[in-house]
Amino acid sequence: MKRSLCALVGALLLGTSAGAALAQDLYIGTLEVKKDQVILTRCDLAANRYVLRDREGEQEKPVARLREKLKALKAPVYVEVIGEYAEIEGEDGAALDVIGLENLKAGKSCHLTDALGSN
Repeated sequence: MKRSLCALVGALLLGTSAGAALAQDLYIGTLEVKKDQVILTRCDLAANRYVLRDREGEQEKPVARLREKLKALKAPVYVEVIGEYAEIEGEDGAALDVIGLENLKAGKSCHLTDALGSN
């Protein structure tokens, strides 16, 4: 996993344009589908939530493929999302325009509350 993450960070830093590379970030969390939207709950203390969207104008549609794949996977589903943060207009929420998805793993969580167990 360390090798994959290092390669991912290196690829982001060596992007085609410096401006685009600075806007991209890595978001680690777990996935769920609500009302046909794929939601990432980030593995941070605040458990920030983001609607995942395919980037406009891109031929690759990683979120559309992921939505279908999630139907067959056992929750929780861990993923590392390469994306750009975006506000959702007209709503109180945030989105990620997805560039890529890495290390999708069913039955894995990175949330502290899951590690401690729910007693």
